[in-house]
Amino acid sequence: MSNSRKQQHLTTSPNGVFQYYLTLPAHLSSEPRLPAQVRWSLGRDASLARTLAQLLDAELSLILKPGATLVTPELVRERLTQAKAWLKRTLDNAANPWGALPEPSHLGKQDLTAAKQKLAEASAKQTTLYSAKPGGELILSITPSDALQSALGLRFHRLDWPLGTSEQEKAQDAAVYAFAAISHLERHTPDAALQHPATFNALALHEYLRNARPDGGAHVADIPPDLPGSLTAYRIHSTLTSLSWPKPRYSAFVSRQLESGLYTLELASCTLKDKHPILASRGFSLTLPTTSAIIATLLNERLTSAVESTLQIHLRRAPTDASLEQARQELEALTRGFLGSMLEQSPLPSLPNARPLTDSYPAPVDPAKHALATALAALLPEDQRSQLEALISNTKVTVIDSKAEQLNGITFGELAKRFQQAQIDEGAWTHVKTTPQRIARLKIIVELIGAHRRLKTLRRTDFLTLRHLLRFLPYGAPQLAARERISIKQLIIERTAPAINPRTAKSYFELAKSLIRYAQDQELIEHDITANLTFKTRNAPPPRRRTYTHEMLTKLVKGPVHTASQLPSWRMDEYKFWLPLLGLYTGARLGELCQLQLRDVRCSTNIWLINIDNSDGKQIKNTQSIRQVPLHDELIKLGFLDFVSQQKKKAPHTDTPLFDSHRQYSHVPVSHVASRWFGSYVQQCDLAQEKATFHGLRHTFIQQFRMQRLDMLIAKALVGHVDTSTTGGYGDIYPLQVLKEEIDQLDFSLDLTHVSYARYQSLRAAQAGKQIGRPAK
Repeated sequence: MSNSRKQQHLTTSPNGVFQYYLTLPAHLSSEPRLPAQVRWSLGRDASLARTLAQLLDAELSLILKPGATLVTPELVRERLTQAKAWLKRTLDNAANPWGALPEPSHLGKQDLTAAKQKLAEASAKQTTLYSAKPGGELILSITPSDALQSALGLRFHRLDWPLGTSEQEKAQDAAVYAFAAISHLERHTPDAALQHPATFNALALHEYLRNARPDGGAHVADIPPDLPGSLTAYRIHSTLTSLSWPKPRYSAFVSRQLESGLYTLELASCTLKDKHPILASRGFSLTLPTTSAIIATLLNERLTSAVESTLQIHLRRAPTDASLEQARQELEALTRGFLGSMLEQSPLPSLPNARPLTDSYPAPVDPAKHALATALAALLPEDQRSQLEALISNTKVTVIDSKAEQLNGITFGELAKRFQQAQIDEGAWTHVKTTPQRIARLKIIVELIGAHRRLKTLRRTDFLTLRHLLRFLPYGAPQLAARERISIKQLIIERTAPAINPRTAKSYFELAKSLIRYAQDQELIEHDITANLTFKTRNAPPPRRRTYTHEMLTKLVKGPVHTASQLPSWRMDEYKFWLPLLGLYTGARLGELCQLQLRDVRCSTNIWLINIDNSDGKQIKNTQSIRQVPLHDELIKLGFLDFVSQQKKKAPHTDTPLFDSHRQYSHVPVSHVASRWFGSYVQQCDLAQEKATFHGLRHTFIQQFRMQRLDMLIAKALVGHVDTSTTGGYGDIYPLQVLKEEIDQLDFSLDLTHVSYARYQSLRAAQAGKQIGRPAK
């Protein structure tokens, strides 16, 4: 844990999360009613964390001040409780700082047709994309409209933004995205509660431009720490009057860009000139050493009040040229303090003359050179890779003329939408559990590649980069990124959270490859650029062992559900008693058991069985999962048929669920409630360390066939696995008698004499009049 910029109570943990770390004074920490220390999470946003830490310091300074005689432990505890509640409320309110504007990750998924047209029109009038040297990084040069100048509160003629790539088509996609963002800002009306809307618009533009780059802004310098660095931090700045920047009382200031590209803050007509005639005759301006309209806007609203007050202080003493110069020097020092290491004094370079790409054609490339460049490209960073390609292909173009026809083409985000709908329409994605998972994974892939990227601009190297990023994708990345208010790509780059299993990462990559194969199949691209790309998992940790040992099974069947002898504090639903036993002795999946209906338990040729199918809206994994599983003799001995008989007596119809108290919801898997219960139940059975799951019972069922040297082909038939051998395609299914004889041979060597459904039923009846937990369905 380390201090953050020497702010006394602001620290960072090893995983990059900021914390408010406070040790109570000795006279308070000795109180048993008070904590010795306070550690509150402030998220990953540095600017936001600094703001919150300052506010918490101000709130708690009085009660923690040494020698405060009226401070009691009760008062301290009350203030700490209030401060923690305020912190949570503030972080929750800042969860969506964008308001009516689309978030950067969502902007690329919108229709970009208007933005493409806008880029083409701008490119026809002036240079929009250029590089300082052949094969160098391309720079977007924005000529602002009156609406954009008004949104930022500046008069400026040019804003340059490095795009982090030297590839023409990548740069054009980034420029289209930037123009789409600018269009939103030109039409945007900020929240009336914001005291400095220009700052809001500048920060929004900064985050949009960062996201336009292929690296998501990972290699762009952050905004100086003494200025608001994010929309989230600014939201809190602007809504808390104690930290809002005051506006000048007597002055009006104008910020404009000089021919050099630097900015100046000028004193316009105001009552201050009437008070000090020297200002009317001499005027006053302050040079802002930056060529960025974004930084200039932030400095403008941060400095204006300071400029007015500094001028008044010095001119009241002596209204002379020396006083003006002294005020200027103080304000320049203040400005340099705000900018810190980002102090920028170099003027903007002159724009090169436009030279349309279509007017010059590169010489044919030697195939041997091209093969060499391709082989070396994967080993080099992107800037060096681009220079290599420029050297090989003899590229000398420094300006891109973006014509409308060049910008046509389907985007990666549009492809993902078509692909997702096709999978649903074709029935490939139908399962209530796996479909949302695949859709969520598809969103992550689109965000990492870039929804605004056109298919024709994608290269094999993009998927090499994707493969590398997926290896470091954290667990629960979308939730973590939302909570920490940063992009998923930034999460990956920081590498402060544990990564998913490489086998899971491989499934993401295979989904991305399926997306490209779909594009080829639909004739949206000519070649599969991911062909022969593999995701190796050689060094991946082995899959988690799911099979239960005999000791684990003993703990499970001796859990509180099967040993309860008096009324427990938890509700005694019947599914809690039978599901673990059914999972062990049938090998069925949890979802298959939870959706059983009364008619699915029946007798055929004197053999009791459970029928697993997809009738009446029931969901199964695949067609091979349709099967009949004879009931093991052990289940019959334990009273399962008695339970079924009782359920049939009180049910009006045979399509009634077998476990009528098990809640089912349409938007989650049918086994959701039972799965959550079993996850907590294994902890009661002392199986949390083994990470036992219900699906592990299915593994144990199959493993027991191996241990007893029983017929594994029959085991496949019982669990719904297909026999892929040649002979497996001949003949019909196994007769019930054969299945029954084989399954009854399973012997887990468990002592089940203590398991009594009659006892469980009597306790459940006694509990019927009590309200325990959520009411039964």
